[in-house]
Amino acid sequence: MYEGLHSHLEAVGIDGVKVDVIHLLETVCENYGGRVEIAKAYYKALTASVKNHFNGNGVIASMEHCNDFMFLGTEAIFLGRVVMCITRDDFWCTDSSGDWLQGCHMVHCAYNSLWMGNLIQPDWDMFQSTHPCAAFHAASRAISGGPIYVSDTVGKHNFELLKTLVLPDGSILRCEYYALPTRDCLFEGPLHDGKTILKIWNLNKYTGVLGAFNCQGGGWSRETRSNQCFSQCSHVLTSQTNPKDIEWKSGKNPISIEGVQVFALYYNQDKKLVLSKPSENVELSLEPFKFELITVSPVTGLAGTSIEFAPFGLVNMLNTGSVIQSLAFNDDGKSVQIEVKGTGEILRVFVSGKPIACKIDEEVVPFEYEGCVVVIQVPWPDSSKSSIVEYFFWRG
Repeated sequence: MYEGLHSHLEAVGIDGVKVDVIHLLETVCENYGGRVEIAKAYYKALTASVKNHFNGNGVIASMEHCNDFMFLGTEAIFLGRVVMCITRDDFWCTDSSGDWLQGCHMVHCAYNSLWMGNLIQPDWDMFQSTHPCAAFHAASRAISGGPIYVSDTVGKHNFELLKTLVLPDGSILRCEYYALPTRDCLFEGPLHDGKTILKIWNLNKYTGVLGAFNCQGGGWSRETRSNQCFSQCSHVLTSQTNPKDIEWKSGKNPISIEGVQVFALYYNQDKKLVLSKPSENVELSLEPFKFELITVSPVTGLAGTSIEFAPFGLVNMLNTGSVIQSLAFNDDGKSVQIEVKGTGEILRVFVSGKPIACKIDEEVVPFEYEGCVVVIQVPWPDSSKSSIVEYFFWRG
């Protein structure tokens, strides 16, 4: 079955497929050898066909939250991550009864990833860029670590929002890990306890990122055994966070914060800078179905100087720090070099000292310096290559 279908799709130019409601194998197995045997046959055939026609991993799995899938369907992950999984309840389009279910999607993705991320790459699913809560969804996808895709009606797109997720060449800048809830959220009720803001964290190459989402207002009711509105819980919430909400040692490329005494935090929505000690709490408040993304950057002292430096990234991108591809500090403290992929404003924090000059690809460029922040406009290069941004602090 899979071979015949996939060979035809490949022949007409299709380069990936989605396998949906695969958990239903459990309900049709009685006359076919039982659940285990039918699952073995289906997943063996699926894995072989995907390897043959879609480069080994051109498939997304959906509605597969069953043990058979986790044991058999993820077998090919060791050969190139054949499957990804949609770790959620569906994205809900505009509902005549209101948008109170939008938070469910985010909460389910975050908490399901605690388990499923250990087996497969969590995929936070599609959304619509013109939806009333589109930015709310886009922010979570930006730092999820998974793919980003939309289910827009043809010709109806919010390109300004999409440009905060996708670079001009069509590529996206994924986090290094997969997004997870912060520890203080693990046993709370961010859908309808009336007090908890969902906080999720992830890592880029040189910065961490915290996402805060007010998801209160609707969800599963134990009493009615169905989703229902909890309007009494939908109000402004205040929470606290700090740099240690991020699990810096996670993933294949952990970020060392040993000896770091100060972190620079950039608030993507509020457009503000906050300096924080590792365990120092900072406060934030959110309206219902609003969010904040905080880029958390360890502050580094330049050798032989009193200047301290921390990169943020392109603030026109939701995942601000994802654009930083490399970061190098000159041994004598005279300069800092950053490789950037993207275009727009690039922010840098200087706690004590204005640079004497800035260059992009060896060309001197103008910059602004105010409130310990350097702002440089980064152009998109002719190709998809990165730009090299340099900051100079004294001559010699």
